Amino acid sequence: MSRLPAPARVAISVASLVALWLVVDNGTSRGLPLGIVVVGAVVGSLYALLALGLLLVYRANRIVNFAQASLGSVAAVLAIEFVLRWHWNYFAAIAAGAAIAAASGALINVTVVRRLHNAPRLILTVATIGVAQILNALALLIPTWWSGLSAGKFSTPFEARFTIDPVVFNGNYVLVLIVVPVVMAALAAFIRFTDYGVAIRAAAENGDRANLLGIPVKRLSTVVWALAGLLSALAVILRVPLVGFASFQSVSGDGNALLLRTLAAAVLGRMENPRRVVAAAIGIGVFQEAGAWQFRNTNVVDALLVVLILLGLLVQRDFFTRAAETGISTWRSIREIRPIPAELRSLPEVRYALMALRTLLLAFALTLPLWAKPSQEQASALVLIYAIVAISLLVLTGWAGHISLGQFALVGFGGATTAVLYGRHGWDFLYAWPVGAVVAAVVAVVIGLPALRIKGLFLAVTTLAFAVTSETYLLQQRYFPWFIEKRIRRPALWGRLSLADDWQQYYLCLAALVVVVLVVRNLRHSRTGRVIIAVRDNEIAAEAATMNPTRVKLLAFAVSGALAGFAGGLYVVNQQGVFSDAFNADVSLRLFSMVVIGGLGSMPGAVLGAVYVRGAEFFLPAGWELLASGFGILVLLLFVPEGLGGLMYRIRDAYLRWVARRRDLIVPSLLADVRVADDEGRIAIEAALSGLATTPPPDEPSPKVEVPA
Repeated sequence: MSRLPAPARVAISVASLVALWLVVDNGTSRGLPLGIVVVGAVVGSLYALLALGLLLVYRANRIVNFAQASLGSVAAVLAIEFVLRWHWNYFAAIAAGAAIAAASGALINVTVVRRLHNAPRLILTVATIGVAQILNALALLIPTWWSGLSAGKFSTPFEARFTIDPVVFNGNYVLVLIVVPVVMAALAAFIRFTDYGVAIRAAAENGDRANLLGIPVKRLSTVVWALAGLLSALAVILRVPLVGFASFQSVSGDGNALLLRTLAAAVLGRMENPRRVVAAAIGIGVFQEAGAWQFRNTNVVDALLVVLILLGLLVQRDFFTRAAETGISTWRSIREIRPIPAELRSLPEVRYALMALRTLLLAFALTLPLWAKPSQEQASALVLIYAIVAISLLVLTGWAGHISLGQFALVGFGGATTAVLYGRHGWDFLYAWPVGAVVAAVVAVVIGLPALRIKGLFLAVTTLAFAVTSETYLLQQRYFPWFIEKRIRRPALWGRLSLADDWQQYYLCLAALVVVVLVVRNLRHSRTGRVIIAVRDNEIAAEAATMNPTRVKLLAFAVSGALAGFAGGLYVVNQQGVFSDAFNADVSLRLFSMVVIGGLGSMPGAVLGAVYVRGAEFFLPAGWELLASGFGILVLLLFVPEGLGGLMYRIRDAYLRWVARRRDLIVPSLLADVRVADDEGRIAIEAALSGLATTPPPDEPSPKVEVPA
């Protein structure tokens, strides 16, 4: 078909769509009226605007921009405030919101994207998750800062009405039908005919060659991000009157579902073909409205979108594999935390310092229920549960190198299994708990199957789709009443040790965390742990060394899922049931933030990240915790890429160097770690003693210099 002339291909495509519509309209119980198709096309055209912004950023920076929908959410909140609070003209408010979103996109490029220009693409993608959290927090906080206004009318200020059975279209739809084609035509003309547009296309094809030709690639990236912000703002603002404005929460609360549809359209369009992306977005809109018409809800559509994204990735796996091999799947080289050097381990200063630190931590952990309030005891138990989930992500992301944005959904599957077996079927909790972990491991393996064919960022799209689907469909009692047990009582272990009080829950979670830490530490030092990391670093070399990458990848997913399910059993007991809003996709994104903030190189870092993120949720007002985790990601990626755990080990190594100098000892491994990278990527080694060569000793790895993608 690709060899046919363009008019012939268009005619065949239109005829195929008409035939498909006739089949669905005549072959289903409720049919598919033309009005529903038109509504779907209108909604899908807004998805197309978002997907085009995502496409522009991907082609300019080779990243998946998880902040694409959030840019529009902030602009929509501001536009609504301009209308409801300041009584601005509707169109002036839209223009102002779009301008603010464009400026925000340009600012993000200058402050974040440009600073991480030479970082691996996956690092920059993680930074967009932090940006999305900051923008979502602002969308929640701006109304409270401004006026606290939560209701009002925000709709198109002109009357227009026509009917296509069974839908009555008003001015809100008419405005979309006018604005979206005009914006798409203007964008196409800008990209095709202007100097900036031609330069953007050239830089997207080969950024290094464009730089050599004198094209201002950094300035073009700023223009691209401004366009992405503009498209996002128009899409979200125009969408608000269609879905109805009930509160500001309704504007920012469905950002993940909106992002899911945007990502699905971009993936089906192979992240590079604008026409295909637009067609896919409109098709998803029609598919969504047809599903809502047939099933009377859109949550089933969310579940089907997971299958759609997965099929799109697998069918086009050759393209996405080539994209991953260009560098977008490379994770920043994770420096493994080395143990204390043997030369210093037996010194009194080191032994007594370690003993004192461990004693203080143990005393704090064991005595916390003696002086903490009941609410603090429950919050502390949740911090420990989050720490276990963070360790599960450490295994999957830090060791195996796979991004999972749906980890808390695995917690939900493990917890739901435990709750239904214990609460409804009368199993002993100690039997139901490990079964929940096994079920979560199986689900994790199923979600991880695409990792056998798809690498890097695109697997993250699948896990986000899984998180959204679990939130809206798979973990909802109204769809799966046999699986979700909303209320359970806290058990008594072995019929004697009651867990009814919060302090008893705390000690159970503390014991569980200790067990998980010991198991995972032993796994890391075993051959299995070394093989997982070897496959992450160089899959081809690992396969040449008779390792089985397929088995190793699935094992990493299974271990990570089992740990998450293990934490899920604790979670449902702590919360005394499975609640529909407990396992939303936002929590999974904050969990991923947790391991990035804590550091991907050590378990103490993962625990520190859990304390930071969960502590922010507990002590900060609503919305501020997103701000804290988002800024935490950006600050650490920009200044301390190894995370809080790495910072802690820096302090430890500084103390060890002080001990070495005091004892007149030369410890090569400590001196080789004192590296300072200048802006051009040159690595220098600081000599702590005169006459010591600055070249790393033979048994230490040479410094790695990342090559821009």
